[in-house]
Amino acid sequence: MLEITVTRDSNLSAETVYELLADFGNTSWMKGVTKTDVEGDGVGMVRAIFAGPPENPPVREMLTERDDLKRKVAYSIPENNPMPVDEYAAYVIVTEVGTGCQIEWTGNFVAKEGIDDETAKNTVGGMYGVLIEWLLE
Repeated sequence: MLEITVTRDSNLSAETVYELLADFGNTSWMKGVTKTDVEGDGVGMVRAIFAGPPENPPVREMLTERDDLKRKVAYSIPENNPMPVDEYAAYVIVTEVGTGCQIEWTGNFVAKEGIDDETAKNTVGGMYGVLIEWLLE
């Protein structure tokens, strides 16, 4: 199992950033998303994220943990993961730092067959960097 963590600081408040992440069905901050369908509510809910060409199948993400005290959201991608990895699970923790915050996005996964570990880690880490930038806009 591979692991990668991307950490960024922001001047935004921890509460502001966490509210976006904790509203798991809301993907308005993600660029390129054309539609999101939500099934269920709370832990266990699934969001189907449609992006790119219409023929692309939606990425299905499941909320596996939400801890408001720790400002932690965890999820998995059980179907249509666009990254070259399998057995994907991740969590994001938002920590208050002064008047701003720190965002820590960690993923655990296995590289798909034919993909070397470094490529898998760089791809996932790169995606976290993009997601954090979108989150902070």
